[in-house]
Amino acid sequence: MKKSLSKRVASLWMIAGIYSLAVAFGVLTYLLVDWDNEIGKMLLADVAATLVVWLFGIVLDNSSVYDPYWSLIPPLMIAGWILSLKPERWEGIVALGLVVLFWSIRLTRNWFGGWTDFDHQDWRYTMIRNSHPKLWFLANLFGINLMPTLIVFLQLAGVPAFIRKDPGLNAWIVSGLLICLGAVIIQATADHQMESFRKRNQGRKLCIDEGLWRYSRHPNYFGEVAMWWGVWLILSGGIGMTMVSLIPPVTMTCLFLFISIPMMEKKILSTRPEYGKSIETISMLIPFFRRRPKTEEDSVITRD
Repeated sequence: MKKSLSKRVASLWMIAGIYSLAVAFGVLTYLLVDWDNEIGKMLLADVAATLVVWLFGIVLDNSSVYDPYWSLIPPLMIAGWILSLKPERWEGIVALGLVVLFWSIRLTRNWFGGWTDFDHQDWRYTMIRNSHPKLWFLANLFGINLMPTLIVFLQLAGVPAFIRKDPGLNAWIVSGLLICLGAVIIQATADHQMESFRKRNQGRKLCIDEGLWRYSRHPNYFGEVAMWWGVWLILSGGIGMTMVSLIPPVTMTCLFLFISIPMMEKKILSTRPEYGKSIETISMLIPFFRRRPKTEEDSVITRD
């Protein structure tokens, strides 16, 4: 027990060192690039920091080194833009910064609670590596590290324009703020309910059917998607809504609908075939009333 705890502590210190180095490298890149384009400079810095994390993942033979990047970097990016652009009005910017920080703390805490040491790697990464060993190098670099970095960066690409507008509070920003706060609360509640369920049923492969999980098969993912739609509303309240501005939240939604959820449900079904009943009766993402399960009579009518 003490040995495993010391390994966890040592690995957390190493993660802290890796991310300190990555952030330092990103900041240095941002400062050295002589561009007027704030989005381009930050993107280059973000990619540079990601590459540092990716390289350490290779050295340590564990791609889960990247896992906390998703939540740790966005608040730092917003802080960097604020320091660079020096806004005069703060109401809207504070609203955006606080909800992203609130989201970041919850998600990072969730990662912290689940991290053991470098012997553990996300099952999805191991599956990809075992299924496509010849493509692993590219899948690791682009699929596991760079793609999430770019998707999250896309969600915040409107921040420099938002800061330059120096927005006060308006109905759109307040609405987005409330959606973001509600999304984080939903995520935290879903995580607590799942953790409680697992503790009560340790060693038993059961499907959760209580709390928020009775009305959504993935309430935590719903909260994540809702969070970024809330950010979109906040940014739209400052810089306006366009078809182009819809690309970030739509991309994030598609990531969960077509990649994260199918992979997760395929894994669950492989160990818990009874999960098929949950798929049949419970909404996939948006919490909603449960559907009536199909009976044998329904199946006959459908075939006819």
